[in-house]
Amino acid sequence: MFQRFPRHDGYDDPQLANFYGLALPFVKRGVPVATVHLENLAYPEALADTKVLLMTYSNMKPQEEASHEALARWVRRGGTLVYCGRDDDPFQGVAEWWNSGDKAFAAPADHLFGLLGIGAAPAEGTYACGKGKVCVLRQDPKEFVLTQGGDARLVGSVRDLYEELCGDGALEFKNHFRLSRGMYELVSVMEESVGTEPCTVEGTLIDLFDPQLPVRASVSVAPGEQALLIDAARVTGGRPQVLAAAYRAENEKRTRNTYSYAAKAPIGTTGVSRVRLPQRPARLFVDGRAEETPDSAWDEASRTFLLTLENNPDGVEVRFEW
Repeated sequence: MFQRFPRHDGYDDPQLANFYGLALPFVKRGVPVATVHLENLAYPEALADTKVLLMTYSNMKPQEEASHEALARWVRRGGTLVYCGRDDDPFQGVAEWWNSGDKAFAAPADHLFGLLGIGAAPAEGTYACGKGKVCVLRQDPKEFVLTQGGDARLVGSVRDLYEELCGDGALEFKNHFRLSRGMYELVSVMEESVGTEPCTVEGTLIDLFDPQLPVRASVSVAPGEQALLIDAARVTGGRPQVLAAAYRAENEKRTRNTYSYAAKAPIGTTGVSRVRLPQRPARLFVDGRAEETPDSAWDEASRTFLLTLENNPDGVEVRFEW
């Protein structure tokens, strides 16, 4: 149950700061984070890959106590939980399951802390719980991001807990994210991070954010910029194929010395493409017309041909021969 009321009885959460207060201190340091839905904790897979879980009830309240039971089991089996919150906002006292019937908790987190064996309203500190640990920080997450430098305690606590699990130096801070997926390389370099240096990628790189699809030996990505690249050296298989194009390639046909397809895209647009071939083409036909194959269009390092044509939704027939 997320609290979206802009301001009530001293409570406010400007720009969802109680959510971003947990996420951004790590995102801005290049640490991957992921959200976990409280309602999914009953599924073992929900926390299967989680080393340290950060949570708060400063901006939401749990719908049912079963979520706490699953979370307590995860911690006792070796999980590490970091709970951030003063638990003093007016929504802590709404008539709900944690203060109704046989329960009289002042805040929903107190029910969780009871299951963890550390008692209701624990003081700030780190507690052992079975094979796991619970770290309580008595600050609302918004305090970590609304004040410059306010996230130091959170980041330091999580770093210490993570490195206790995984070894010294295991939590690496950097100003960028870099992700490799098959032949693709994705890079994002952040502003307001731990450094201002660019991230340099090396390889046989086709720059997908450049409309001319150039091939470069290295790409430098500055803070505030992103890159989406294909590393031609990581293309698997030797078959001819369209690696990148401003059109859809259909009806592909391959023989020992030919590769053909129909290029389809909206009329009035230009289709620029990088086509992977086993060698430089001897002949190129577009809609049956012989076209030139200039040296400048062939890149030997990536074994790609730069083809430019005028798009047509009915299809433009392309045929390479070598």
